[in-house]
Amino acid sequence: MAHEPPTAPAAMSTLNKKRPKIDLTVQTGERRRGKSMFGIVLGTLNKAKLEDRERNASEAAKKRHLLEQRLQAKLQKETDSVRRAEEAKKDKTTANRKEEELQLKDSIYKLRRIRLPLLSNFLSTSDIIPSDLTSTTLSEPLAPLPRSHPPPLYYRPAILTPSQDAFLAKRQVEVVEAAEKEWLAFREERTIGIEEIKRLRQRVAEEEARQRKEREADKQETPNDSGQDKEAEEQPVKELESEMEVDEERRSESAVRKEDVGRESDRKDEPALMQADDEDAVEY
Repeated sequence: MAHEPPTAPAAMSTLNKKRPKIDLTVQTGERRRGKSMFGIVLGTLNKAKLEDRERNASEAAKKRHLLEQRLQAKLQKETDSVRRAEEAKKDKTTANRKEEELQLKDSIYKLRRIRLPLLSNFLSTSDIIPSDLTSTTLSEPLAPLPRSHPPPLYYRPAILTPSQDAFLAKRQVEVVEAAEKEWLAFREERTIGIEEIKRLRQRVAEEEARQRKEREADKQETPNDSGQDKEAEEQPVKELESEMEVDEERRSESAVRKEDVGRESDRKDEPALMQADDEDAVEY
């Protein structure tokens, strides 16, 4: 079935149909609303900045600053005190350890000074007695006997040969001289060690005396300063709480203003929208 062309009245109604007009009043209203909301937000931020600046410049902020300075000074003082106490403890441990080492060395060198000259009067199974003793010297007079199996033994014959007698006489002299040199070297080392121990213990004693003075000073200052510290700490807190309450009230007021402005802008935009809808209607 062929498509019939439209009749004359239908064609006239199609030609006379008007295109809907685009009204820009809606977009303008939304732009105004956005500008107003942005202005409110910007004003709130500036107001909060000014309030923060005034709060920092207030008397409560100064008191808080002074309180923070006092707390920082107290913390620094306690940190230094703990550090010095740790150093004193370390010095005390070092002094005790050095003293024990010196006591052990002292007993060892005293025993060697007495025992080695006595042992030099005896021969050992590891001794090699040279035939000519005029040009020979013992390399290490205080050296211990070499390890072997079976181990070497000390002995002294009832009747010594001339070479044995000369060997023992020469060794006695060298061992005594070497033992005295060893003892003198240890005495110098012991003197230096004793001075270091005294210095360490003097530092420990000074630190203990300083700690006693601090404890006595704290005991004297505690009854007088405890009430003042509590008042100084409570007063900024109370003022801060009051300021926070004021800030919350101002924020709630600003939020209410924003809601009111939003509602007014919505009311202003509603007639424009209704007008645009009326104009967009097409009559057939």
